[in-house]
Amino acid sequence: MAARQAATNKDLESSSEDEITCADEWTFKAAAKGVPYRLQQVLISWVFIVASVALLLDFLSLQALVREGDNPDFFAELCNWFGVLSCISWFLGFALLIHWLRSVGATSMGVLGASCKLVAAILFNLQPMTGTMNDPLLGGGAGLWWSNTAGITFFHFGNIISCLDFYLHTAPGADTRKGWLYHGNLPITGMWVYQLATWFLVASNYMACGWGGDVQKALMPTAAAPVFICQVLGASLLLLGSVVYAVWCDGLNLQH
Repeated sequence: MAARQAATNKDLESSSEDEITCADEWTFKAAAKGVPYRLQQVLISWVFIVASVALLLDFLSLQALVREGDNPDFFAELCNWFGVLSCISWFLGFALLIHWLRSVGATSMGVLGASCKLVAAILFNLQPMTGTMNDPLLGGGAGLWWSNTAGITFFHFGNIISCLDFYLHTAPGADTRKGWLYHGNLPITGMWVYQLATWFLVASNYMACGWGGDVQKALMPTAAAPVFICQVLGASLLLLGSVVYAVWCDGLNLQH
């Protein structure tokens, strides 16, 4: 009788362990183990998180700079340096992303979308680089007038191409019958968040762009509320999208 009871208890414990294991398989942490070249994706996600935070700080310091005029404080003077950090991070992140896409055998459309964003990052780097040079022929402290507008246009088109790629070619692990927060659908969710972000950034850039290098030709001054709101929303959504990708690859777990 005692032996039978012991065997029953053992079976119950085994069944319970199986249920726990089965439940654990559905957690994001367990599902993330199936992400190919996961640690590379973790690195990419964190590079994009840094780029997004630096971009947000860049916008905030830019607003401080245009409001304070000839007497900028320390934070306002960091504007171009935040821009440098952000733009270099975008370039590094997209270069790594293209390598990752090639490694996993992504579609040509997916690689094209990432390549457009790499071109965008190159254009982004021209503005803080020329702004730091402070050459009047290159726009002075503001840098080249057209590089950010051209860059965000490429970035936005790249996001549209990436979303179209996800629509036409179901990503491995994705399930259209499940919600936006299903683990396999997180890359799609993150990309749509990115696209929403660049809608705001396109709007802010086109509103505040000094066409032909003449700030008087801008539709709105940089300090205008619609420009500032679109800048902050765009940068914040880029950060959110990057965090979504970090969750997908379990990048927020520091115990790797």
